Amino acid sequence: MLEYKDYVYAVYQERSFSRAAQKLYISQPWLSSVVKKVEQEVKAPLFDRSTNPISLTEAGRYYIEQVEKVTAIEEDMRRYFAELHVENGKELHIGSSMFFCTYVLPRLMDEFRALYPDITLTFSEGSTKSMVDKMLHGKVDFLLEAERIHDPQIETMAWASEEIVLAVPARFAINRELAEYCYSFDSLLKRNEPGRKKPAVPLQRFQDEPFLMLKQGNDIYERSAALCRKAGFEPRITMYLTQMMTAYYLTCEGTGVSFLRSTIPEYVTPTDSVVFYQLDDPLAIREIYLSYPRRKADAVQRKLVDFMGSKALGEEI
Repeated sequence: MLEYKDYVYAVYQERSFSRAAQKLYISQPWLSSVVKKVEQEVKAPLFDRSTNPISLTEAGRYYIEQVEKVTAIEEDMRRYFAELHVENGKELHIGSSMFFCTYVLPRLMDEFRALYPDITLTFSEGSTKSMVDKMLHGKVDFLLEAERIHDPQIETMAWASEEIVLAVPARFAINRELAEYCYSFDSLLKRNEPGRKKPAVPLQRFQDEPFLMLKQGNDIYERSAALCRKAGFEPRITMYLTQMMTAYYLTCEGTGVSFLRSTIPEYVTPTDSVVFYQLDDPLAIREIYLSYPRRKADAVQRKLVDFMGSKALGEEI
């Protein structure tokens, strides 16, 4: 009954025996005989040949509905066994900022690779906009970034939260006035231990200092500018930068004050050339999001989603 389903379905799609025969690279008489054989088997005509173009009979509509169900099941089976076959040889592409690609993801993915050693991971650096475009074109499987993606084709989940702190060159005189708020490199890393916490600094005390800011359009820029405005001043920006790590190293060199993610000291060499201050404002805490195509994830992609969800969701990084 379903042996010739593809031939019947082609006639249904083309609404013509001649066009269906051309599409299938077979002769029209042979196609007509195949359809007639199916109709004899089901004991009912599938097509009304008196209409132009030909149309389905009631029996034909039922037949096509069942064919589509069978085809969907067959496709699911092919996909399942294809994934089963390549599951241990899959390559996943993760897009993110330079900071995550250089410092966070390699360490985090070492654990993932230990669990799934045959899965190859590729990191791609770039702006959120460029990474989203690549994802929509199938070139990136995941995006890890501090921006929620608003696109109906993309699924986004909150993965972790991070703190934004103020980094100040250690040689700046203002640090002596604000010693009660000031964290050294080491004490910032231990700030959540009992008795280590210091009060948040009054940000307006830095209104006369030179600021290094990421370029406009960056989430950190928007938050930094808003934090300063809420503190009652416009920052005196002496330099715009594209990378947060550049801002960090220039701060260490004494160039100016910068807003940075508090996790940077976990990944770089300790130094006495910079100090840090915490900020008491909701803007100083932001979410990190894991985004991926909304289409049904295959088995390997699901492994990474589940792994990332188990590692940092709801935690501060």
